[in-house]
Amino acid sequence: MIDIILCAYNSSDTIEQCVSSILNQTYKNFNLFIFDDCSTDDTVKKIKSFHDDRITVVSSKKNIGTYAAKNFVLKNLCKSQYVALHDSDDFSEPERLQKQLGFMVLSGALCVGTAVNEFWDDHKPHTISENKDSIGSRKNTYPKIIETSDLKSLLTSLAPEGSYEDYLKFKFCMNGTVLFNRDILQTLGGWDGNTRIAADTDIFIRILGLSKIYNISEALYNRRFHSKSLTASRNVGINSEERKNYNLARKPVVENSLAGKPTVREFYYPDFKYKIIKCAE
Repeated sequence: MIDIILCAYNSSDTIEQCVSSILNQTYKNFNLFIFDDCSTDDTVKKIKSFHDDRITVVSSKKNIGTYAAKNFVLKNLCKSQYVALHDSDDFSEPERLQKQLGFMVLSGALCVGTAVNEFWDDHKPHTISENKDSIGSRKNTYPKIIETSDLKSLLTSLAPEGSYEDYLKFKFCMNGTVLFNRDILQTLGGWDGNTRIAADTDIFIRILGLSKIYNISEALYNRRFHSKSLTASRNVGINSEERKNYNLARKPVVENSLAGKPTVREFYYPDFKYKIIKCAE
């Protein structure tokens, strides 16, 4: 059994394709927990149109941020041994979960991502085969194996003589592709729920204090770039000062993981009111 965490905010344009890609997985034994982070559009209405008892929606009355939302779902709803992530802008290939779980079971890995097909949204449905030769799309691969020792180069990039651009070049996994063994998330105390940016990098650094990270070279996930995404945001996007300052503050987290004593967090999320919705037949 896999528990899938999907956080959504004003995702009306993409949520149907996203959820459909999950429900159409060849691996069927999963729960889909969707945290709607106080959307102001009809995201929840579109999710409720899927009459599938594997879907549970947490409809929040307050916007708490994606990492705090993940912590809430992980702490209160996830019971399965395996936990997968998915972003509301994106969609997965049908065999994603089956291939990731098979790899994890055979290898004993605790964290497995995949290569990604990336494209700029032109409001047309896509598959990998349609996209690989089209303008504005690319296959983005990640290292097959990342080990704790690889963090030495990341630490060097954060040194006084280092280059922040080198830090940004360091690849872990694409956040939405990852399948975790829940034990490692429990051990590390989940995500940094006090921030709304870059906490995926933070948790990958902490995981490397205990385990290798693996990536399947096949592109099993489709990442959509669009003007509304956090990645493109002027305030918290890739080149924003806020994101840069958060990343630069990861130095002690990197040092702890290199020492084999990864930083442990506390499943933080703020107090908020919410409603649980079951999407049963």
